[in-house]
Amino acid sequence: MLQRYQLRHVYASLRSALRQRDWAAATIELGVALGITLPPPPKEIAIRQAADLLRGHLSYRGFKPAELAMLHGKIKNLVKFEDIPVEQARQFAQQQRQYSCVALSSPYRKDYLLLRTSPAQADDPRALATVYVSVDRAAEVLCALEAQQREDPRKAGALLEIPDCCVQAFVHDSDRARRDQDTLNDDACRRLLATAAQDSGGDWRLNPLANEELLGFYPCSSTCSAAIGRANLVLAAMDCHVAAAAQERLGRTALYFRLPFFATLSASPADGRLASGLLINAFADPLARTAQALFAAHLCQLAEQADSAASVPVDDRAATLVAVLAKHQAPASAPPLVARWR
Repeated sequence: MLQRYQLRHVYASLRSALRQRDWAAATIELGVALGITLPPPPKEIAIRQAADLLRGHLSYRGFKPAELAMLHGKIKNLVKFEDIPVEQARQFAQQQRQYSCVALSSPYRKDYLLLRTSPAQADDPRALATVYVSVDRAAEVLCALEAQQREDPRKAGALLEIPDCCVQAFVHDSDRARRDQDTLNDDACRRLLATAAQDSGGDWRLNPLANEELLGFYPCSSTCSAAIGRANLVLAAMDCHVAAAAQERLGRTALYFRLPFFATLSASPADGRLASGLLINAFADPLARTAQALFAAHLCQLAEQADSAASVPVDDRAATLVAVLAKHQAPASAPPLVARWR
């Protein structure tokens, strides 16, 4: 599997190829990042068409419905809102005067491929901030804690009232990732999704792969009872239409390569074709979005191969797609996961 320092070089080459619209070179670099040998690049028109499959709600940005429900429903003492444009963050902070403490992180920019952050000037149009809101001084404490280069997941977990079992699992992820935040997020997500890739599947309320996710942390497993209890409180605090949208989006099967490259699949597409039920994660960043459109175009080609398998029930085609992908798997790379939610 690629190490993070290697992935930086791969993504730099991918960005360069995308800027030059060199789809052959971009396909090679994307394949290296995904751990598979991709077929020859699709035509540019296919990449443009595949962009229709991109969905911003599969990204992590802005004010999430669950976090707003936690705040307004008084479910937790402390709530944080990540990746908010700086001016929006300031306005939101000013509106929370009924709370004892509101803290803002320093401005930062985000690399939407590596998911790495770096300091930014407040007047940078791409600058983001994290807003912390609490009924006591916990917002200031967590803001200061997360500003450190080496965060303490146990202290942060206690402040955010995350169940102990989930904190311990995340601490283990953190130790394995050597506290590298980007590797940590990918490892934690893969560890959780692996439990939903088993025959029994996972509980949809614990699916992290949409902006409608209900927790704001990675549970220890996709069936954790403590995490489900928290998710139920959040659902009860939501408007019924928002809760229904969350259930629809979080109930979709996920095909996961690595953050930020994943897709969700419809269990029963209208025309019976797996390829027509694909939706792909997307960010607003133009180059990252183009990379995801290229990913979508290749995934459509591979899904069509899975669809061509005669007499395969639609519920099994996700597994058939993984079998197709396995033929292209690079040595020592992590295989894609199919996480099913019930």
